[in-house]
Amino acid sequence: MGRTATDLRGRRFGRLVAEYPTARRDHKGSVYWHCRCDCGKETEATEDGLIFGNNQSCGCLKRETQKRLPENLHRVDGTCVEWLEKRKSRSDNTSGFRGVYRKKDGRFRVSIGFKRQRIYLGTYETMEEAVEVRRKAEKEIHEAFLEMYRRWTERCDRDPEWGKKNPLIFRVVKGDRGTYQVITGPDMT
Repeated sequence: MGRTATDLRGRRFGRLVAEYPTARRDHKGSVYWHCRCDCGKETEATEDGLIFGNNQSCGCLKRETQKRLPENLHRVDGTCVEWLEKRKSRSDNTSGFRGVYRKKDGRFRVSIGFKRQRIYLGTYETMEEAVEVRRKAEKEIHEAFLEMYRRWTERCDRDPEWGKKNPLIFRVVKGDRGTYQVITGPDMT
């Protein structure tokens, strides 16, 4: 026994126009509506999905958005500035910190990613040591890169010719046993 369907016939929801209810219902009892998308395709969406804005097209809107995504992101040598600013822990992360992984022997392996490379920072006995090393590397690499990128873009906005002559350089060179060196340029002091 489901709830009573609201008559959505002819109503527009984003790119979808509801045409008629189907016999199908979802697990909550919401009626599936047969809809026509502005692109011409037909699809079915739940009443709840339409009313609450979860379904706005047949899927064409998502494809268009994903196609335009690279145009709206700022990449420097393979590093996406926006992703670095808003990075989060993965859902399958068991330690609670990005780049800190518990090994089978109970020790903690630490690494950091930057410009398509993974930099090994060492293996530590305690979680606290590992997190401290990771946070230090984030400050010296990620945060330093973001700060330098901001200062460089501000200077380029004021003087575009300077930007052409002085490309942003921010490299991390791996060393032995978890060491690394950060190389930057141009000098903006």
